[in-house]
Amino acid sequence: MKYLPYKLPTAFTVEKLVTVHYFELSRHFSYPPETHDFWELHYVDKGTATSISDGERIVLKEGDILFHPPMTEHQLLAAGEDLPNVCVISFCTKPRELAFISRQRLHLSAEERGVMKRLLREAGALFDLSQSDPTARGLTPRVHPPFGAAQMVRLCMEELLLLLGRDQATPQLVPARITLQDHYTDPLVRDMVSYMREHITESISISDLCRHFSYGKTHLCTKFQAATGKSINRYFMEMKISAAKRIIREENGTRELFSRISDLLGFSSPSYFYATFKRVTNMTPTQYFKSVHQYDFERDGGAKRGE
Repeated sequence: MKYLPYKLPTAFTVEKLVTVHYFELSRHFSYPPETHDFWELHYVDKGTATSISDGERIVLKEGDILFHPPMTEHQLLAAGEDLPNVCVISFCTKPRELAFISRQRLHLSAEERGVMKRLLREAGALFDLSQSDPTARGLTPRVHPPFGAAQMVRLCMEELLLLLGRDQATPQLVPARITLQDHYTDPLVRDMVSYMREHITESISISDLCRHFSYGKTHLCTKFQAATGKSINRYFMEMKISAAKRIIREENGTRELFSRISDLLGFSSPSYFYATFKRVTNMTPTQYFKSVHQYDFERDGGAKRGE
């Protein structure tokens, strides 16, 4: 008896990636309108942003995603007081038109959010995404990417689009918003993270945590590492740097800014803050300030192009 292979049909394919960005924007960010012959998605991971499609202003809140079809004039700008973190990916598909995502504001489910997270992780393994520049016209491949990295990126991108297509075919209730950031199920780890957040302006040691939670050092460190993938000290330092980045995004000038941040967040000196910021982010505080304020919209109607 002969076997009868089943040929797997393809709904569409993602043939090329043009750009992949994850932006932490200032509240005055405004990028000029543009038009190109490929798709572009705007996904708001945190905060609120405005995406303009052929003159229509669409407010995107945390968890929302919007797809701009080829040859659609579009623009991205910050909206309101919430500092937005926005993922921007542009890509080419075959067939070119995908009606089920065209110009629709959608909301990612927890499953789709997980796919987006994997997509960004795989894209970061395939390309150098350390310097997200809105003016970039292409991607810089890494010299030695992991085996199959390009295929994994394509599969993640196609999986995200397929899931969204199924959502349109079978309407579901909008789930609670969820960001790409990790959410820990271990109550002790959650309490430790909350404690760090409440004392972010101080210098906390592991001994302080042991006394506060009445656990030994080995137990706390092991539990925390297993849940977060990071040591306690590294996590707390990255939390401080995230707070510093938020302050930098809210300010309009650098005069004495970094000294004030150093004092506010409990660093021993401005030079130590400067070195720590560079170690964690791969850029200096000054470079970060310029990157997030490069396209700030000024009150006189002009676009500020750096300091």
